[in-house]
Amino acid sequence: MAGSVEKTYGDALFELILEERPATLADTKAELRSVSEIVEGIPELIKLSKTPTVGKDEKLGIVEAAFGGKLSDYVYNFVRVLTEAGRLDDLHRISKYYGKRCNEYLGIEEITVVTCQPLTESAKKALSDKMSALLGGKKIVLTEEIDTSIIGGIVVKNGNTTLDGSVRAKLRALRTEIGSVIC
Repeated sequence: MAGSVEKTYGDALFELILEERPATLADTKAELRSVSEIVEGIPELIKLSKTPTVGKDEKLGIVEAAFGGKLSDYVYNFVRVLTEAGRLDDLHRISKYYGKRCNEYLGIEEITVVTCQPLTESAKKALSDKMSALLGGKKIVLTEEIDTSIIGGIVVKNGNTTLDGSVRAKLRALRTEIGSVIC
């Protein structure tokens, strides 16, 4: 369950975008995620936003210098609101919550696929089609990660669920099974 801060701010932004610019829900999600990653990468900015000796106008000036003219009006104003409220450190959690709300509304499921080498386009399509069928026809957005330590096979991550069909997982299970027989 989402905390009250990300729910309050995430719902407010989602409802505003849905009401005023519904065609930009996904664009806003992507932009919010990018800004969140930038802010997370600059811990000094978060610390500064929480410093009581730095005035509100100075904090907003820093936000203006960093993001002014580079973001949509909605996301820029949202970052300003968070800065004024001393909640810039919550942006990452708010962004994740907004993304979940957006995906639910748009019928999108984000899936991460881990393989030891890149998948072919036909394999990506087949996997997307299979996952879509398993998830009630939702549109699948695949993110591919390469991890040679899995040796072979595939790991599929969907939210809190992980399906591990990697060779590494099978070898671990075999090692445990052999260990229980020998001991």
